[in-house]
Amino acid sequence: EFWNKTIVELNKTPLEFEKIKKDSFFEGKYFSLYKIKSFQDIYFYSWISEPVEEGKYPIKIRFSGFGKGVSTIDSFPHVWFLKQKKTINMIVDIRGQGLSIEQISFKNYLTNGIKNKESYIYRGAYMDAVRSVNFISQNHKSNGNIIVTGGSQGGSLSIVSAALNKKVTMCVVGFPFLTDIDSYDKNKWPMNTMIHYSLRNDIDFFDLKNTLKYFDIINFADQIKVPIFIKSEEVDEITPINGVIKLYNKIKGQKKMIYIDPCKGHGCVTNSILANEMEKTFIKNNLISN
Repeated sequence: EFWNKTIVELNKTPLEFEKIKKDSFFEGKYFSLYKIKSFQDIYFYSWISEPVEEGKYPIKIRFSGFGKGVSTIDSFPHVWFLKQKKTINMIVDIRGQGLSIEQISFKNYLTNGIKNKESYIYRGAYMDAVRSVNFISQNHKSNGNIIVTGGSQGGSLSIVSAALNKKVTMCVVGFPFLTDIDSYDKNKWPMNTMIHYSLRNDIDFFDLKNTLKYFDIINFADQIKVPIFIKSEEVDEITPINGVIKLYNKIKGQKKMIYIDPCKGHGCVTNSILANEMEKTFIKNNLISN
């Protein structure tokens, strides 16, 4: 109910956008930078690349991981992703991260508005993910496939967009951040940051936990109806593997796959040749044919 009402509020904001950099040609694709209006009139930035040739292509949206990211319009982030052939590619910087810092600073991001679910920063950030799907779905070269992907925070935003936006047709994620928050170590990041902030600002711990439930990726699992591939690692202090397995088991769809790499460290699975090959095969086998 909370997220349905939030989407209703999002839809009251017109889908307005501005092309900041126009059609730079690079390795057989056009690159453009857009500024897109989102929830509560906050703008976010997005790089989009599309093949020069006319035709119909699948769309891939990549949500960035947690961090300041690239904050200059003269640098292409994730060039390896944007230059992929025969796809329309979109890189999204949610509010307060990467290029999208004009209205919201990255400073103290995790605790921004954490006093309640209505004001928490990720309420708007999740809506940026939903809006990015609506925006790119209008691309005239789209063949109807919209694949959302990313690691860590990018994985979480992918799952949220797939759960809340029916235009998404596939979800491919790695070690999703904020998954099964109850299992997070209270003495380590990110929970220790949230708890310390709450103590300093007279926020009851149980009120904090209740707010975070609305943003816990585990609670979006039953809304995933599209094919989903999840990759993670055996030892990860930021995204504990037990939470990832719990998330996977809660997903009801039949077309799902998980790979857990025997490595240690948040994101180390990205170095796995096997995981990357499995991901490519999963995408190929689950594209919608027109």
